[in-house]
Formats: sequence, C-alpha cells, structure tokens
Amino acid sequence: MPACTQSVRVKTPAGKEVELVPKKVWMLAPKGRKGVKIGLFQDPETGKYFRAKVPDDYPVCG
Repeated sequence: MPACTQSVRVKTPAGKEVELVPKKVWMLAPKGRKGVKIGLFQDPETGKYFRAKVPDDYPVCG
C-alpha cells in the first residue's frame, strides 16, 4: 500500500479545522453497500490519533 501524500481538511477532536495528511485510509462498507472512506489522523496539538471521513475520490493508502 502506498503512503498517503494528499492533505485533507478535517475537524480535530478539539474542534479546530486543519489540513492534515492521514496516516492510513481504508474503505468501510457493509456487505453489498457503497460505504465510506475513513482516514486515521494524528492531532498536531495533543498527539492523539482520531478517525474522520475522507472524500470518496481519495486513494486507499497507508
């Protein structure tokens, strides 16, 4: 799996909107349904990891 390089605008758990590059992106879908793409991000202030939805055109990476 290639590394993620594109940044995405997400809302951190602290409530701020920032541009971050996800550590990993994967598809989350129930069987036979479209589903969504989820990204794993690290909060630059606290260092804690959180998940957020990424756009459907973002490539799966990690």
